[in-house]
Amino acid sequence: MGNNKKFSKAGQREKKDNQAQQQTGSLSQQQPPAGKQRPQPSSHSGRGIASVSERQPQPAAAAGTQGGGSRDKKPSQSGRSDGSRRQPQAGYAGKQQKPEQTKAHQEVSLTDFVVPLRKQLKSGGTKGRAITIETNHLALILKHLKPAIHYDVAIEPDKPKKSMRAVMEQFRRDNYPNRYPAFDGVKNLYSSSPLPFGHEIAADVTINVDEQAKIYKVKVKFAAEVDLQCLADYFGSTARANIHMVTPQEAIQCLDIVLRNAPALNCIPVGRSFFTQPNRMIDLGEGMEMYNGVYQSAVLGWKPFLNVDVSHKAFPKTMNVVDLVEQVCGSYYKRENSLTRQNYKVVNNFMKMLKIVYMIPNQPNSKRIVRVNELDRPASEAWFRNEENIEMTVADYFANVKQARLTYPHLPCLWVGSRQRQPKILLPMEFCTIEANQVTNRKMTSNQTSKMIKSAATSTIIRKQKIMDAVRQANYNSDPCATEFSISVNADFTEVPARILEPPSIRYKNSSVKVQEGKWGAGKFCTSNQLQNWTVLTIAYHEEERTKLPAPEKFSEMMVNQGRFLGMTVVPPKIAMVRIQRPKEKETIEAKFNELSDQQLILVIIPDQKQIYSYVKQAAEISVGVMTQCVKRKNVFSPQSSTVRNLLLKVNAKLNGLNHTLLEPPRCLMEPCMIMGADVTHPGPDSRGSEPSVAAVTASHDSYAFKYNITCRLQQSTQEIISDLANIVKEHVTFYEKANKIKPKRIIFFRDGVSEGQFEIVVNSEVQAVRQGCAMVDPSGNYKPQLTFLVVQKRHHTRFFPSPGDSEDKNCNVPAGTVVDTEITHPTALDFYLVSHASIQGVARPTKYRKLWDDNDMQEDELEELTYHLCHLFARCTRSVSYPAPTYYAHLAAARAKIYCENKSIDMNNLARSKGLLAVKDNIIKDTPMYFV
Repeated sequence: MGNNKKFSKAGQREKKDNQAQQQTGSLSQQQPPAGKQRPQPSSHSGRGIASVSERQPQPAAAAGTQGGGSRDKKPSQSGRSDGSRRQPQAGYAGKQQKPEQTKAHQEVSLTDFVVPLRKQLKSGGTKGRAITIETNHLALILKHLKPAIHYDVAIEPDKPKKSMRAVMEQFRRDNYPNRYPAFDGVKNLYSSSPLPFGHEIAADVTINVDEQAKIYKVKVKFAAEVDLQCLADYFGSTARANIHMVTPQEAIQCLDIVLRNAPALNCIPVGRSFFTQPNRMIDLGEGMEMYNGVYQSAVLGWKPFLNVDVSHKAFPKTMNVVDLVEQVCGSYYKRENSLTRQNYKVVNNFMKMLKIVYMIPNQPNSKRIVRVNELDRPASEAWFRNEENIEMTVADYFANVKQARLTYPHLPCLWVGSRQRQPKILLPMEFCTIEANQVTNRKMTSNQTSKMIKSAATSTIIRKQKIMDAVRQANYNSDPCATEFSISVNADFTEVPARILEPPSIRYKNSSVKVQEGKWGAGKFCTSNQLQNWTVLTIAYHEEERTKLPAPEKFSEMMVNQGRFLGMTVVPPKIAMVRIQRPKEKETIEAKFNELSDQQLILVIIPDQKQIYSYVKQAAEISVGVMTQCVKRKNVFSPQSSTVRNLLLKVNAKLNGLNHTLLEPPRCLMEPCMIMGADVTHPGPDSRGSEPSVAAVTASHDSYAFKYNITCRLQQSTQEIISDLANIVKEHVTFYEKANKIKPKRIIFFRDGVSEGQFEIVVNSEVQAVRQGCAMVDPSGNYKPQLTFLVVQKRHHTRFFPSPGDSEDKNCNVPAGTVVDTEITHPTALDFYLVSHASIQGVARPTKYRKLWDDNDMQEDELEELTYHLCHLFARCTRSVSYPAPTYYAHLAAARAKIYCENKSIDMNNLARSKGLLAVKDNIIKDTPMYFV
């Protein structure tokens, strides 16, 4: 099962290839393998890739550049796949390490981006059993596609944002009551024909805002005509023959705004979704509740569609602020008490920038709606001088002047109004209520997220019915704005052809098993290391009684027995305990790990607090260099054999074992091939700008695409493009070569988290960086592996439903292995939707894949099969997962890197100084590279 035998002949071939390449010269002159013609990037090439030239590169990791371009040269905008303007790339993090400059590195360069094409422009893949399914894409009927008129709108003042639509609706009634243009809520107005005022119009509008009359100055000015006929061209034969055909982005934006116009007036718009306050509160706890809504977006497949789905969002509950404090602080807090420092911080973060309704009881004239800056001193301690220059507290003021004695004077006041005003305006919490229907983008707590997932999860049948109900209630075809544009919507789900791919068979040490409905029974590991020298360590706080702690002996015995079942020798462990005390938890844990640093593995039984898990991983992997596996107490109190078995799947992978492989690997894995996954994790809305983003890249280093190593980098907050990718790729190729005595011939790269508007910049930056990284491995410039680069997209609202009476899944989902690559996909580019897993609850979300680069000239069937098979190689379980294992591992790697950074001081102006935060001990990286699973 060793890699060296499998690749020995390939190594000889590589040596010959390198000698031949030394004679042929640069990358652009490289000859294809014997018997294989190099496809040309023309309209008839299924490969459809950009050509390679010898012009000077635009380094992907240069600080302060745009889209991989140089400072003084604008990037080309031709050939953009979505028709939108190129967005400038954010400056890269600090003083990142620059790729080594070699001759080979300098020669690597890409020309203008060209979308890889389908092999057959009017069809997709052929493998698998053909079926028909339904999708929540509703056909759009577009009649009379004449130019739309685009107007610029200026409203003063332009706040509050939620009032802008009401302002423009009143403006319409006042100035052109018989016309129904579409407004985007900000500054764009679209009309089906010129509005009756000529080039420009300005007028005042009065509406009620926060129960007060407010005057707005509105100016509408002609901007441009929008060509809607290009939509017909896009779907016609012209697009299918033209590899440079770009998505008519402005026309799609116009359609979107027209179809959102009506619901946006009557609902709470959030992005592409619309919410209404529920009749029955769905409590998420800690001051938040869940609203149900509808998502809609105009999309272009082989014809125009409206994608409609249900959506869910957390909103602050409408409640008295004192009641909110009690909820946010948890069950241990009583309103009679003052806030601790931690509680003060939690409440302050919650209340910042929220609107509150202030009113003194029985004094309706005192009612005001104001925004909170932050918390301030308690009412009994907040002193100020009144108009008569008499010093008093806020509590005294309300008792003596307003005749309203406070019940909770010990609670902090809310500071509202202008930040420049002195003295500050301070309001008692008990006279304030959270205003209804406020949109916030704060990150939910883990408990809130769990409750939302549970509340939002519905059966396939119910979700489908909810979508259909939403479509009926929207009544698109009766909307005067849509009617004016001659747009109508088919209210029925669209039927699309699909195929069910054959799942792979899974090979174990001495058996193979069939995958049934996305899962299979575990056999004996292909390879495993004996677990001989290990410790079960219980972490407990000093005040906890020993009788209330779990006894690890039974759990340890189950580990031994289940290890035998899986073909892994597990000897009984040592049993240990460490008592910790706030705030020295990490130091105590680290000291204990130093005592146990000679252990193969420390199985750590942790309390439920998330912070302890972070301390364990920081101490074990950054400070000491010892392998750990955490398990929650509740799983040790009542151990289940399935839990222990799944734990051993992780342990064996961490100890460099091979759990299972594919019985018949895809063709591309039959020669040295490195599978890579990449993702960038961004800080939550509350931390943007103050915390870095984390780029994580994983790469396989065995012939089975089961074992992976990881590399992480910190980069500027919210920056999506991976800054130091060339050096990262160099590290991974070097690791692969050390493990296999040969460099990979192919690289298959799965890139997660990239939106369609970023495709071109990803090709110009990251695809080039992969090539640069490979060139850096071999200074002679002869190492040029074949690269296939795909984007993995999960954040979409496309859902699949079995046709009536066709469900084969117990949850009424489409079966695992369902692939759709026609009708609702791009007309010419190669993309596909794949449901690779069997959903445990709710509707299975398909993952969308888009090919951006392909030196390997992979057929649709080959690419879809490889992607599906990689979903069966996730070490943690014996189920197929929803996207390929390398991408999953990139998520885990990024999450681990964020844990390393918790409670650490990071200089956002010089992230290079913080590089040590991610420095895992060398012995872990070299000996057990899958420590992160």
